[in-house]
Amino acid sequence: MNSFTHPEFFTATALCTSQGQLNPQAIGWSPRPLTDCTIPGRFGRRKRWNHWCITTPQWILSLTHADLDYLGYGAAYFLDLQSGQAIAYNQVRLFGIGCELPDQAQQSHEFNHPRLHLRVAEHTGRTRITVSAPDIGGQPLHVALDIQRPAHLDSVNLVAPLGPRSFHATCRQLGLPCSGSVQVGKQHYSCVSGQSFASLDFGRGVWPLNSHWTRAAFAAPGGIAGNFGSGWTDHSGLSENTLWFGGGLQHLNAPISISQTAHKPLATWQLHSQDDSVALTFSPCQRHQTHRRFGPFYADTQQWFGHFDGVLRGPQGERVPVNAALGWLGATHARW
Repeated sequence: MNSFTHPEFFTATALCTSQGQLNPQAIGWSPRPLTDCTIPGRFGRRKRWNHWCITTPQWILSLTHADLDYLGYGAAYFLDLQSGQAIAYNQVRLFGIGCELPDQAQQSHEFNHPRLHLRVAEHTGRTRITVSAPDIGGQPLHVALDIQRPAHLDSVNLVAPLGPRSFHATCRQLGLPCSGSVQVGKQHYSCVSGQSFASLDFGRGVWPLNSHWTRAAFAAPGGIAGNFGSGWTDHSGLSENTLWFGGGLQHLNAPISISQTAHKPLATWQLHSQDDSVALTFSPCQRHQTHRRFGPFYADTQQWFGHFDGVLRGPQGERVPVNAALGWLGATHARW
């Protein structure tokens, strides 16, 4: 496997030309979200989503707001790590009516439906997330979270071609301190101070009809976090593989191998780089699978939640241990 090249940009850039084609000057990465992801035209091929995941020692919450042009949806998944109880719900909007998403990573957005209301309100230095659903698994769900955006915390922002007419822009923000609570029926769950983290996966692009990708991520106290991916960037010479140490970002030059050790639902996964910057084992405790279909189109996603253990190589070459860091791993195959 070859090393990646990472052209870095430092000024605001438009993702597309006026005809909706990839702007060559946007290709590369930045430690800050600088790309305007407006995509003119290309109706039916555009894919937009904002996915949040909140991890705490007792529970995990996953929220998705997506617009695929012909279909929009909002989704919520909650996992009680102590009891193993999980609840999931999603609501569809034909042609994405009422679920418009912004063109930049840190802008407010809202999914509004009588059975699922998800609002993300951006303020200076913080984000407020509220969710309300009257019936998820027979009980109501209410979420009120405050997410801090420390000024020093970098993110990985990548624009990569996916083929002759396809491309994707992403902003991965990890290790954001989180406070607030979740109410499931009569059960109340709070964030644990210093051990609760939010992450944002912001994606905008024009995708090939048949697509697949794998992504893993975790965050731990002390500003240590990791983001690893494969599939969608394989032929671009670019990578989203990134480590954070104390909030500082280290973009990795070597590919990461992500493989499951056995063909069992909760088998462990291995994440390893040839330069030994990453040597991790992911041990899932729960799997969540969704298969969304709309006519001939579908998205089959499996997401595992669990713990990462192993060793990372720090900025000065030092060994940094990772012990039972909460995170997740997802794999998607789509015809969309």
